[in-house]
Amino acid sequence: MKHFKIMRSLLLFIAVVASSCEEEILTSPYEDSGAPKPITNATVENIAGGAVISYTLPDDPNLLYVKAEYERHGEIVASKSSFYKKSVRVEGLGDTNPREIKLYAVSRGEKESEPTMVTINPLPPSIFDVMESLVIKESFGGMNVQFLNPESTGETPYNIVIGVVAFDEELKEWRDVDAHYTGLASGAFSVRGLEAVKRQFGFFVKDTWDNVTDTVAMELTPIYEEELGAPSYARAKFPVPQTTPLPIDGSPIAEPGNLGSWPFDRLFDGVIGNNGFHSNEKNPLPAWFAMDFGEKVRLSRYKVWQRMHDNNETYFYSHGNPHEWEIWATNDPNDVNSWVLLDHRVMVKPSGLPIGLVSNDDVETARNGHEYELPIETAAYRYIAWKHIDNWASIQGSLGFLHMSELKFWGQKVDE
Repeated sequence: MKHFKIMRSLLLFIAVVASSCEEEILTSPYEDSGAPKPITNATVENIAGGAVISYTLPDDPNLLYVKAEYERHGEIVASKSSFYKKSVRVEGLGDTNPREIKLYAVSRGEKESEPTMVTINPLPPSIFDVMESLVIKESFGGMNVQFLNPESTGETPYNIVIGVVAFDEELKEWRDVDAHYTGLASGAFSVRGLEAVKRQFGFFVKDTWDNVTDTVAMELTPIYEEELGAPSYARAKFPVPQTTPLPIDGSPIAEPGNLGSWPFDRLFDGVIGNNGFHSNEKNPLPAWFAMDFGEKVRLSRYKVWQRMHDNNETYFYSHGNPHEWEIWATNDPNDVNSWVLLDHRVMVKPSGLPIGLVSNDDVETARNGHEYELPIETAAYRYIAWKHIDNWASIQGSLGFLHMSELKFWGQKVDE
């Protein structure tokens, strides 16, 4: 009997709560509010791919936002702006044809005013400016593409895709080769892995709203290269006295000591992430790490992958990842005067944000690896030395250690 009373009380409680909730859902403080008056004094500033429309808001305490309704790619779409602002942005239009825009004042109860009609004359979308800016050059294994995207800013990025296609002579159609996604205001990228034969390549630019330029075609011949095998640590191949300096500042080639399970050869094991080479800490700077390819090679480019932390971006552009370095080369490591400077680099963080902050472009670039190309006329050498100048955590060189997840070299093997 006692259990029956408890159950009956519980069911009664649930019924009361359900009834209360139902009443609360059905009641709206705005259900009786009327539609706002229309907006007035609309003025148009035409911009690339759209317009900014300014106006005077109606004096209505129930006003919530202004809606601009217009056609884009055959569909009716809407842009909204809160009552705190006095303008609304129309965007994503792919041509300069006049557009009729309907402007509505909308209440908190989602009641719409009578439409206010305005006509805009959008300027050409910025994809055409990006297309005009492209500088395309033949390169090792493919091509380099430089671009400007001035419409993109930190506050309002203009996200685009730069597409690369190649013409298939058998099928008589364009085939996808590469697609570079970016929201940066300027930059460059490389297309690799292509045969060293003359082909017809095409380039186009596309934006978030599927507006796309025509495909611009050009003949290019990628320069032959191959991925080179992993160099060995040079000291194991030939004696280099600790006191033997390289010619620029008298710094010796130092032993690349490692921490725990971070030996030098893991820099070339093909595993990218929280893995690789980690030197001893508090080394004198600059520190030198010499390598032996076992034969003469003409380096075309190399790629650096930063060490990750727990397979995330925590260490990107910080800690012991390389910030500034040089690459030297020789065919006679015992001749101190034979070393020549091949490359000097400072790693660039795409966003320019302070250390500790990263953008999506930063993370994507780091995950893909930082690539550095050498001049086509670079001579062939067997031995190279990495001169570590500083890392990201110590731009002034206060901490003398280096870590990288992976390092790869490309080029041409040269017959003796």
